[in-house]
Amino acid sequence: MRSTPTNKDFETEYCLTNEEELRTLKEEWETGKLNTLSGHLLGFIDRHRTAILKLARNSKSPEQLVEAVRKFVCRRGYIHLPLDMADQIHQINCEVWYQGEKGENNCQKIKENWTVQHAPNWRRWRIKEILYIIDQRASEVGRYLLS
Repeated sequence: MRSTPTNKDFETEYCLTNEEELRTLKEEWETGKLNTLSGHLLGFIDRHRTAILKLARNSKSPEQLVEAVRKFVCRRGYIHLPLDMADQIHQINCEVWYQGEKGENNCQKIKENWTVQHAPNWRRWRIKEILYIIDQRASEVGRYLLS
């Protein structure tokens, strides 16, 4: 019997990024694909400042503050839900179009199948994107929490 995953399990899973994933994340960052998501980071931090500082045990160390943001994101799983929903809907609609090109026209079934087959991996990848953004903006994140 499999036990229920803990927050620690999720944090470990999201922190592990292989070389291919890192290359992809770097490319997404450099081409601006992560700009919209990145634009929501400081607002998220601001809304959750108290909880993040508590998680950091009110540390003044920028490194510990950044690590607390990373942990908090892993536990929450998002920084901007409307953007996540819109991006998932876009991916689902792409799948509907793709399947339609192959002759499958049961849109509801296609949407349900996408959710079952791809939603967990989509969420894992989104969190990796957010963690990468945090790492790229670490000095700014630390300063923001100290202000």
